[in-house]
Parts: sequence; structure tokens; C-alpha cells
Amino acid sequence: MINKLLSITKVLLNVFLLFYSSFSIAYSVLEAENYDDMFGVELENNATTVGYIDVGDWILYRNVDFSTGFKSIIFNVAKASSGGYLELRIDTIDGALIANFYPEITNSWAIFEDQMCNISEVTGIHNLYIIAKEVNGVCNIDWFTFSDSEVYVPNWLLFWSDEFNGNQVDETVWSKVHHGNPDNGEIQFYTPREENVEVSNGTLKLIARKETYTGQGPWMSELVTRFYTSGKIETQGKLTFQYGKIEARMKLPRGKGTWPAFWMLGENLFDTGVGWPKCGEIDIMEHGQDFDNLGAAIHTESYNHTIGTQKTGTYIISDYDTDFHIYGVEWSENKLSFYVDYNYYFSVTKDQLGSTESEWPFDQPFWLIFNQAVGGAWGGTPDDSLFPHVTEIDWVRVYKDSTLSISDSHTNSSDISIYPNPATDSFWLMTKSGNEKVNICIYDINGRILKSLSNNIDGKILINISDLNKGFYIISVKTNKVSTSMKFIKE
Repeated sequence: MINKLLSITKVLLNVFLLFYSSFSIAYSVLEAENYDDMFGVELENNATTVGYIDVGDWILYRNVDFSTGFKSIIFNVAKASSGGYLELRIDTIDGALIANFYPEITNSWAIFEDQMCNISEVTGIHNLYIIAKEVNGVCNIDWFTFSDSEVYVPNWLLFWSDEFNGNQVDETVWSKVHHGNPDNGEIQFYTPREENVEVSNGTLKLIARKETYTGQGPWMSELVTRFYTSGKIETQGKLTFQYGKIEARMKLPRGKGTWPAFWMLGENLFDTGVGWPKCGEIDIMEHGQDFDNLGAAIHTESYNHTIGTQKTGTYIISDYDTDFHIYGVEWSENKLSFYVDYNYYFSVTKDQLGSTESEWPFDQPFWLIFNQAVGGAWGGTPDDSLFPHVTEIDWVRVYKDSTLSISDSHTNSSDISIYPNPATDSFWLMTKSGNEKVNICIYDINGRILKSLSNNIDGKILINISDLNKGFYIISVKTNKVSTSMKFIKE
């Protein structure tokens, strides 16, 4: 029955594409199993899909008509493990590269989803090679087609970063955690001492040590003695972010008992009636023990480990302890996509999870956390001979999509505008009304006032922003007639 339904769906899709071709799409579905030559792959599902696509395997489709050019290719794929991608080359197996397609996990080798990537402009008829890279089990393919639609590519602009180039943690941004609560069964005591939190030689170091420590931090009712110490920093109450690309370059420890993490919690955690997991949690990277796989996860009230519905992804990596790697997430209103070194391996969407607060609490600011836990649910029993363990962070950076942010202004008047946007050292604030008094405030993206002035304006006024760092800001303008707020970018 399932195969019959799939066949009917393909027929209907072909009919739709043929009908629609005169408007925007000029190519029908090409079944993956209808290749002209291949190396290594196998047919599955009654020979209706291509599977077992491992690193070095390739598939050839001869005389593919690219017509007058397309902007993207749509693959119908299934994927249950992380990593790997497909190269698309034309004419020969080492011919011109027209795209790299990074399939996202669909949580099963039998669950097929449509995924799109942009391609370089190609016209006419060519042989098309699809070549598997990096891992065994890149994806399974049912069909693919070309499209005139283009995948939106964000224009990422650096909004905030900490490069850890000084000799101490910037405590206007970070708080050093001091407590010995047994979260997740962990057995360390987090201290703010330099022995556990150190900034030197351009990196932040969170150091787990085998030592006896007695202390009493915030939220602790009494003194506690632990036999391991470690470091944890967070921006709670000082700095939060909502949407964007958030990443850190890190080197992790190897050994039983280690559990480093880079993660985020919702700003409303401590609001009455909220708490965890209703506030939401975004685990950008966490790694336990000495396995060659690390993970990303989200926690919500509806999807969390307590009720066995937590959404997770894993990525295989062998040199996490000897080399630095970039761990990150792209976060939009509708999607979270996790990556290692820009290899995207796990994503969740609002459409998949639901739009209620218990399902998708990610429409609010979150704060950042780095920690090096000992033991616990994923760290396991420590090997005391391996201490101290160090989680080393080279930098953490947050980017905003400048294209979306410029258009995402909030105003109740068309009488006030700013030019240019983006700006460098200054911009003009312009009004259509005559001479009047205006109150101006400039905020950072988290709502903190950075500048304020009150002046008379007759048509336009030059605003000096040379003292602002590069990034995103909000300008609020009030007169006796209008109230307007707009986003602008300092380049």
C-alpha cells in the first residue's frame, strides 16, 4: 500500500510539474533509480529508491537537460545518521562543480523529505554526476528535480562576539557560576576561581580538577563537599539573543567522566509558572566520556528526556580533543539547524514540533552557557588518572541576518526615515513635517539604551554613530505627532 501511494504521489507531482513548467519550473521528476551508471550504490524499496550511498560512491545521469538554467535542485531524501554530503558535477566525474548538497537528518532511512539546495547556473544538456563525500550512509534518494526557486541564503553580519583575548572573563557579560548542586547527577562543584575558569593565550579554559572542595553557592541551602571542581560561565541576566547564527570554536577533553557543553536557556526560566523545560533549552554541543560522537538537542515542555520525547542529533568526530572545531546553530522563527564546521547534521522546525509555547518556546531571547561537567547522566564514572580536563574555547560569535533585519522594522508612521542603512559613522534622520522637537533613543538588540538625545529637527538631522560597534541597533523616534522604531545596521 505504501509503495502504491508513493507511486501515485510521484505521478501527481510529475503532472503538476509539467503543468507548472510554462510558468516557473521546466523540469519533471527524475527518478533516482533511473541512473545510467553508478559505483557502489544499491536499489531499495522494490527498486524505487537508491540507498547505501557511501563515501566515494557515485551515480551518473546522462543527457540531463538544464534548459536555459535553474537556480536550485530539490532532492527527496531519507537520512538517519549525521554527516556527509553530495557533490554535483557535470560532464565528467571531476568536472565543474555546480553544487554541494548537505542532506539533513529525517530520523529514518525510510522517511523521505524534500530538501533543496542552490546550484550554479548551467544551461543546455550535460551528464550529471552525484558523488558521495565524507561518510558512509550519506542519504537515500527517491527522486530529484530542478527549480527556478532559489534557496534563501542569509547575509550574516557579526553582531556580538567574545574572542577571549584578555586575561580574565568579561564579567559585564559573563557570570562565573558558584554552586555544587547535583544537576543531572553531576558530581563537580563549580567555582569562580582561576583554577577552574582561566583566560589566557587567547582562549577561555574551563578546567575540571580532582580535588576536595567545600562551599555554598547561590541557591544552596547548606555547605556541600565535592571531590571534583570545574568551571561554568553564563550570560544570564546580562546578555540574551533571539534568532541568528550562534557558534563557538572549541577543543574538548577526552576521557570518562567528562561532559563539556555549549548551550542556551530561555529568558523566562525564572518567571512564575515557567521553569524548566517550559522555558526551552538549546544544546548546541555536548559531549560525554570518550566517544567519537557528540550531540545537539532541544528540550521543551512537550519534548524532553523526562517523557522520552527529546529531539537529538549526533555527529561523528574523532579529533575533537586534539583540534579546534566550530560548533553552531542557525536559529530562525521557524527552524533550528545545528552544525559542526558548517556540516549541518540535525534540525527541528516549528512545523514538525508545533507552535504552542510547550512545543516551541524558541520565540524569545535565550542566554548562553559554557560548562565542563564531571560525571552525571552522560559523563559517566570519572577516570581519576586523567584529570585535570580542559574545555578550551577560542571564541564565541553571534551573527544576525542583515537582509531580514533591515526589512523587519516596526513603525506607525511613514513620515520618518533614516538614510543610509546600513551606515558607517553616521546617518540622516529625515522627517516630512516642519520644525519640531524630537526625542531619539538608540538601543542595542537586547533593549539597552546606548544613546539618547533631544533636539529640534527641521527636515533632517545627522546622527553620529562612530562610537558604536558594528552590529544591529534599534532607533526610537518620538515627536508630538508620531512614534516610530526602526532597525539599522552599523557596518
